[in-house]
Amino acid sequence: MANTFSSSLVVDTATKAAITVLQSKLAPVKAFSTDFSSDVVNPLRKLQVGVATTAAAAVSSPTSFESQGTTLTNTAVTMTHYSAQFGLSSAQLNQGFTLERIMAINLRSLANALIDVALTPLNTTTFGSAVYSTAISTATGGVLGNDLITKALPALWSGLKDGTSRNLVLDGSYYSYLLPQSGFSLKPGDGAYGFDTVHFNNRWTGVTGGSDVNLNGTTKTIKGFAASPEALAIASALPYIDPAVASLLQMSETIEIPDLGLAVQFNVHGSVASRSLQASFDVVFGSAAADGSALKFITV
Repeated sequence: MANTFSSSLVVDTATKAAITVLQSKLAPVKAFSTDFSSDVVNPLRKLQVGVATTAAAAVSSPTSFESQGTTLTNTAVTMTHYSAQFGLSSAQLNQGFTLERIMAINLRSLANALIDVALTPLNTTTFGSAVYSTAISTATGGVLGNDLITKALPALWSGLKDGTSRNLVLDGSYYSYLLPQSGFSLKPGDGAYGFDTVHFNNRWTGVTGGSDVNLNGTTKTIKGFAASPEALAIASALPYIDPAVASLLQMSETIEIPDLGLAVQFNVHGSVASRSLQASFDVVFGSAAADGSALKFITV
């Protein structure tokens, strides 16, 4: 008997893979102001993302309880359609483990593209010079990463002392110095060392100039940054599919990524040319610089 198409297996596997991969790989975007939506929009649309800049003043002995409002500065974010596409054979459609591996590797490709877009606005013209720009000693006083903990992190925190929150994103080579040398663990995303959240990111390709930036005429390599949410405005939505095309799809499902609030579209269609099934994960995504004083680099 021929293999049959199991839509429930495919959707369940796609959902599990998307949550596992994207929730981890895109965690650093939580350091910024985000407007993630499951609305359907046309690509290249500009979305105004509200960035909170000023709260209403607190009052004593109030005689009125009507809010004076919070100041939101809109930042225009141009969004583009990003898609990770792959083929699926009949055998793969009915093998959950193989199907999950295929989806996971393509989701990592999508995540790389999205983190590149998210960090593209980062440059020293907009956000200034690095707060800390010295090589971290791998062993000072017998303690790994002592310079990172005793010098770099305090400098980064101090640079954002007036920020609404302070979020730390480090390259894996530096993040590793923060890992406890005991049975205790540092879970990515949790707060530590005075920062509200701590994330690691090994992908700096999207930063203007790549991981190497020019600081006062000297080429430096980015090893991370500390940021308040106001530094970047990041937006996402789902791509519009023409009804004539939608009728040709085998399935089109929206997958919500918990914690991030991000939604991605999972589409499957049959190819007449190859007589095979083709699938894709799709999202409309964009990023723009907002407050240039709300992010400080760490470089070497």
